[in-house]
Amino acid sequence: MTLVDEARRQLDICNACRYCEGYCAVYPALERRVQLSSGDLTQLANLCHDCRACYYACMYAPPHEFALNPPQLLAQIRRESYAELVPLAGLRRSFRAPLVVALVTAALLVIIGATRGLSVLWAGHRLAASPYSVVPYPALLALGIGAVVASALLFGLGARRYFASVGPRPAHSSPWRATARALHAAATLEYLRSAGVECTYPDATESPARRRLHQGLVGGVLLTLAATIVAGIEQDLASSPPPYGVVSAPVLLGLVGGAAMLLGGGGLAVLKRRADLAPADAPSQSSDWAFLSALLVLAASGLVTLFARLSPAYGALLALHLAAVFSCFLLAPFTKFAHVVYRFLALVRDEEEREAERAALAAH
Repeated sequence: MTLVDEARRQLDICNACRYCEGYCAVYPALERRVQLSSGDLTQLANLCHDCRACYYACMYAPPHEFALNPPQLLAQIRRESYAELVPLAGLRRSFRAPLVVALVTAALLVIIGATRGLSVLWAGHRLAASPYSVVPYPALLALGIGAVVASALLFGLGARRYFASVGPRPAHSSPWRATARALHAAATLEYLRSAGVECTYPDATESPARRRLHQGLVGGVLLTLAATIVAGIEQDLASSPPPYGVVSAPVLLGLVGGAAMLLGGGGLAVLKRRADLAPADAPSQSSDWAFLSALLVLAASGLVTLFARLSPAYGALLALHLAAVFSCFLLAPFTKFAHVVYRFLALVRDEEEREAERAALAAH
């Protein structure tokens, strides 16, 4: 039996039972579908937040002969959908993360060696704490923009494939209203609280820990992004180049953001280590660990670089941190980070379907 056949078997039983329809967005979306196409399965799988409430509530879960396990099933479909949606996904086999990191690090070292000399990696700097004393501004800007544009382009093409695979936009729906509501659902992690009850993770016990740690991690990423943006504004618009003082906005935002990433990511790692593996998909678990580890490395390397910015080690630490940042941007479309994009797209499409459903009911 193929994965698609097994998915239809399990979800047809779920659609007949409907016990879990109030738990999250997946089951109302399932009820709107009479026959499940591969695109429908992609939409449902990416809409799932893996709260696992349905698994622990299900009377047909193993050891019942029906052996229903929707969280594991939808995780498997998500994993397969990424390989189909991401452009150039075939490069994953030959272009693995260690190779990308090594190539980016080598390119950065070549630039540093050709412009500043490799001695800046371990020597004191005349412009203490300024990244431009290690990497020239034009090179740093070109590398950063190149990595961001490459990642955004691949995600943009993936988004186009996603909407093509899940079907045309429902009539009588506004993409702007749907996007606004999807942003609210994503920011609040609404579907990690089944029917208003907290997530059943790492086991059947309800707990807000996973939702709050996720929000802390994402908030930390956004704060570090804000630190970069504020630094750019101060440099280019206020004519105030780095280095910045300890109480300056860029430094404080980066410090708080990095700490939030470490606390949120570290807490999620603890929960994941304790998590019940019965409703999990083993290959997805490996991707989860790799993604979480990368975020923790980014946060830790950024904080260490910040604290060591007046030491002779600043140059080497900055080069390692920048290599990690650029590598993560380049690798993002091929890693578990893809779930951030496709889950949001699934939320948008779900809100469009809900709006179309409400319009149809009002018309009658």
